[in-house]
Amino acid sequence: MRRHLLDLIVLFVLASLICGYVSLAQPGLRNVTLHVYVFLVGGLLMLGLVAAAGDSVPRRRRSELERALSESGHHDRRIPEVERVEREVTLATASAYDLHYRLLPHLREIAQCRLERSGRTPCAETLGRWWELLRPDRPEPEDRFAPGIKQAELRALVNDLEKMGR
Repeated sequence: MRRHLLDLIVLFVLASLICGYVSLAQPGLRNVTLHVYVFLVGGLLMLGLVAAAGDSVPRRRRSELERALSESGHHDRRIPEVERVEREVTLATASAYDLHYRLLPHLREIAQCRLERSGRTPCAETLGRWWELLRPDRPEPEDRFAPGIKQAELRALVNDLEKMGR
């Protein structure tokens, strides 16, 4: 109510001055001016009562359920390991150095684990066309900035690795 008290006083004084001026300037409109003035004062009183009632109501606090629901939306972060592997794949398609030192060790480990499930070891017969790429003694690339593996080849390699363990 205190916030609106000054506004209500200003509006009351302004309405009183205007109604007083009209009553004195136009004596024939005094009756209408008095009715308008009564309505204005009543409206200002109602506005003051509504503002006071609104100020007296305690502010609504958030419930624990609303707080928990709003906090749960912030945990949609991706797994850091997945982000790291995505970066390694992106780098491996860009340069031969990153392919050799970042991605191939993971692919070799996957191939070895898949083959060991079926009792086999990684060799030219079990890895087929991917042996030259996945062999453990593969020499490091002469040109480190040469293009890495193409995405289509990488997809084919991953598909073949998925089929190995079956």
